[in-house]
Amino acid sequence: MAQRLSRRKMAGFVADKLQNGASAQVAMKEVAAYLVESGRTRELELLVRDIEDMLAGHGVVVADVTTAYPLSAGVKAEVAKLVGAKQLQMREQVDPTVLGGIRVEVPGKRFDGTIRRKLLALKTKQL
Repeated sequence: MAQRLSRRKMAGFVADKLQNGASAQVAMKEVAAYLVESGRTRELELLVRDIEDMLAGHGVVVADVTTAYPLSAGVKAEVAKLVGAKQLQMREQVDPTVLGGIRVEVPGKRFDGTIRRKLLALKTKQL
């Protein structure tokens, strides 16, 4: 019977592969196969979070960015500076319901500068 690997070891394995230029798709397929084989598929979201944490420790930050409109190259550079990333991987989501501004989520931190959040904050203060 194969030894059970901790999530931390699996996350380290994937982070190291990605840092050394391996394809993210190939690395994730290997880990997914292990999770299926060992019956641990429920840990996938936690594992992804662990991988992102490890990458952030090496200056590679994965950020979820939500805006009302697509970002320009200049704004993307400002986001990279804001999160202190040597290398930034962005998952962009355009959501017109935020009205304007930007929401940035990185492992362990969240910045919400959207107009929607500000309007909701004003509404709650007036009640």
